Amino acid sequence: MTGRKSLGLLGKKLGMTQIFQEDGTCVPVTIVQAGPCRVMQVKMVKASEHPEGYRSASINRGKKSGRTERARAADGYYAVQVGFDDKPSRLCTKAELGNAKKAGLEGGKRLIKEFRLDAAPKVVPGEDITVALLEDVTHVDVTGTTKGRGWSGTIRRWNFHRQDSTHGNSRNTRRAGGIGRQYSTSHGVPKGKKMAGQYGVEQVTIQRIKVVKVDNERNLVYLHGAVPGHVNAYVTLNRTVKNERDLSEKPGMTVSNAAAKALVAKKK
Repeated sequence: MTGRKSLGLLGKKLGMTQIFQEDGTCVPVTIVQAGPCRVMQVKMVKASEHPEGYRSASINRGKKSGRTERARAADGYYAVQVGFDDKPSRLCTKAELGNAKKAGLEGGKRLIKEFRLDAAPKVVPGEDITVALLEDVTHVDVTGTTKGRGWSGTIRRWNFHRQDSTHGNSRNTRRAGGIGRQYSTSHGVPKGKKMAGQYGVEQVTIQRIKVVKVDNERNLVYLHGAVPGHVNAYVTLNRTVKNERDLSEKPGMTVSNAAAKALVAKKK
């Protein structure tokens, strides 16, 4: 099972610090509050796969006709919808409150995400998923939204080199230069040209971040290095896909990654 088809956690980036490991080395870590996440909804390929008590649905036909029960339709795929960070009921819509009520909540959740699975999930709506899910996980993939940096020039946005600051070029040192083309039959500005513009506020996934420490009591996970997003930004933690490459079936492939070499040696 790869990281893209496994149950993950939703969390909030609390900030960065440094801790000392058992061997005495000091490592920078990002503290993430991972959970508790409430299971909002469970989806199955067939409606008959749902446990007893979750195989029916209701239709609200208004004040005159009222609410009627019906058989639940099949979803067509396996998935678990989880929510994180409580949201007051006064800020929720009726649709959000109706979904939260099925999970045993009085208010909604500020962040709701769905994780697709390969097999039928064993959780039911109303259960909580804690950071204990990452106890046996050594590396995770973290998805978040990067910091917004506003309108930025080419040097900051694309790491362009500035022009010379010599005599006669005093006002053009940070400009992008020529952007057009005049060769062959192509003219004008090419598509995808790197220019100044909006920088940041993009969804970014950092793969294979090492899990340094897990605090089950406070639902905290310490990740090695930095993760995308500002302080108090929402992030998604999922089991990494890079640790699970099976290279034993590819004898002609050369392995240059030390982690992949250790994985192949462990399976032999």
